[in-house]
Formats: sequence, structure tokens, C-alpha cells
Amino acid sequence: MLTKGQSGLRFVCLAVLTCLLISGTISTSSMADEVRRPSAESGLELARTFCKTCHIIAADSSETTPVGPPSFPSIANKPGQTAERIIGALVAPHPPMPDMHLTNDEMHDIIAYLDTLRTSEGERPLLPPAGDKTPKLPNPT
Repeated sequence: MLTKGQSGLRFVCLAVLTCLLISGTISTSSMADEVRRPSAESGLELARTFCKTCHIIAADSSETTPVGPPSFPSIANKPGQTAERIIGALVAPHPPMPDMHLTNDEMHDIIAYLDTLRTSEGERPLLPPAGDKTPKLPNPT
């Protein structure tokens, strides 16, 4: 049985929780249940920011880059290409590629953009389809 002080504190806690729920400050679903979908648009912007000096970014590009680094379309369509391999190259880049210290979300956004460049028949998408409610994305950490 609760004492008068404990029941008053319990009432205040419930009142505050109710106000937070109503205001939308918190939700009834846990943060672990919420899944951020990778954004191809954000991936393209990241590629334009970090990668365009060495890689051709778009399939229809007229950009010029140094000889050697593969284009994004060729990276996307490399036989057997996987999200895990791309993340590996981003987490532990080979010289002369710099370590850009991308977040997991940023890496997944770049991979989502690469998925839009895939033209190889029979190749599975690098990332799970958008309809998948629980995507299993590679995590470099």
C-alpha cells in the first residue's frame, strides 16, 4: 500500500508522462523499433561533397576525374558487389582514398545512392527493399 506522499508522487509522474505523450515529446514506440531508411538523395549529396574530386558520381556525368579511381556506376555494378564491401572501403580506405569519418547513416545513404546506379540484371539490391520494415543493414562497428 502506498503512503500519501508516494501516491502524490506517483500522480505527478503519471501526469507529466501523460502530458509528454499528448504533446508528442515522446512516443509509445521505442527508439529501437524506429528504423531510419537510408536516403539516396542524401547519398548523392554526400558523394558530391566528398567523392567528386576523384570519382565520377553520376552515370550521365561529363565530369573529369583522375585516371584510376572507379566511377560510382562501376562501383555499383561490380560483379558480386555488396554493402559490406563498400562499408569496408569507407571504414578502412586504401591510399590515396582519405578516411572521411562517415557516420553509419552517411555510409548507408551513399550505398542507397549506389543502389540507384545498379543496372546489372540478376544482381540483388545492395540494401533491403523499402517495404522491409526491419532492414538488416551492415554495421561497421
